[in-house]
Amino acid sequence: MNEKTKKAAPPAVMTAVVKKTNGETKVLALTAAFGDVYIKATKDGQIMRPIKAQITLFEKAGHFYGLPGKYNPDTKKIEKKYAIASPGYTHLNKVASISILTPPTVVRDGVEQPNPFVERNPKTRAIESVIVRKIGIGYSPAGNITAIDKTLYYNPYTYFIQSIQAKMKKTTWEDGKKTDDKANPNAAVVGKADAEPGNPGSWAFFPIQEPLGLWINYEDQAIIDCLEEHTQRQRFGDRIAQKIVERNILKDHPAIGVSNVIALPGAVPEQGQRATVEVYGYRHDLGYADLKDLMKQAAKGQGEVEVQAEVIDTVDDEEERATIGETAEEDKVAGGHSPVPAETDLDDPSLFDKAMANDLKKKGKF
Repeated sequence: MNEKTKKAAPPAVMTAVVKKTNGETKVLALTAAFGDVYIKATKDGQIMRPIKAQITLFEKAGHFYGLPGKYNPDTKKIEKKYAIASPGYTHLNKVASISILTPPTVVRDGVEQPNPFVERNPKTRAIESVIVRKIGIGYSPAGNITAIDKTLYYNPYTYFIQSIQAKMKKTTWEDGKKTDDKANPNAAVVGKADAEPGNPGSWAFFPIQEPLGLWINYEDQAIIDCLEEHTQRQRFGDRIAQKIVERNILKDHPAIGVSNVIALPGAVPEQGQRATVEVYGYRHDLGYADLKDLMKQAAKGQGEVEVQAEVIDTVDDEEERATIGETAEEDKVAGGHSPVPAETDLDDPSLFDKAMANDLKKKGKF
């Protein structure tokens, strides 16, 4: 570099110039010939430093649960997979610090409705469908503000049908091997509404796609289990839907970005299975007003926020079943006093039993 070039190039200097962009504060750290270098900082000018943590999850604490796996002919065992449950993601989020916000409205059939939007049976007040939208805002490992926007249409009836179909597909195991024998041969059959099965039992028809549907034998224990599970959906559908959305937001946010874990035995037998997950976080001072502003930008696809939007089309059966169990357990711990509409007392299970019995007698759907 000659003397003339040296004189033309401005000297590199440290400054205290602050630049605010999209809710972020950046401190000008270096000015040189190639440009300005900024470092992410808090509002009071402190440099933001990333946090990387190894978080341990425990199966006995409800942090993760086992999924049916494949049969390994070498070990002659079924190798399980393990998925992180909602309590596990809540535990991981202590480091990731992803803020999950609920926009005031959600769109249903092109019309804005309160979020979440819940439709109830006019007679029993049981939940028939839920539409919920949530946005998770947090920092990615690279330090960029990332928003995960999820919308879910939760229809308890659809999952009721799926749970019956799962019982129909279930087969027995013998000597650690799967057989072709049905575990619940008289639980349900596919058919038409005008052709009741000739098999022994008490049958009711539930439509799927005209003209087909499922004839269920509501005396079969497998179907009784499905009905009990469906009662939980009707009672807690709004909470179940919100838990599923929140779990999927934390699962997909790059600060966590993990759905399955490798489980290992604990240090002592009392610990049970454990798993370790690497999580990233940033120390920041974004307040509620900042987060609300970022949520509005993300909802409209504006600003400099990185947005990943998705409408959740399907939810894994095991995930939905695990969420039902978590919600029911929370209600049990709370003494069974979950928020319910004023029009009815859903703490009285006989209300649902009577409604189900009447619907079954009419051979109609819930």
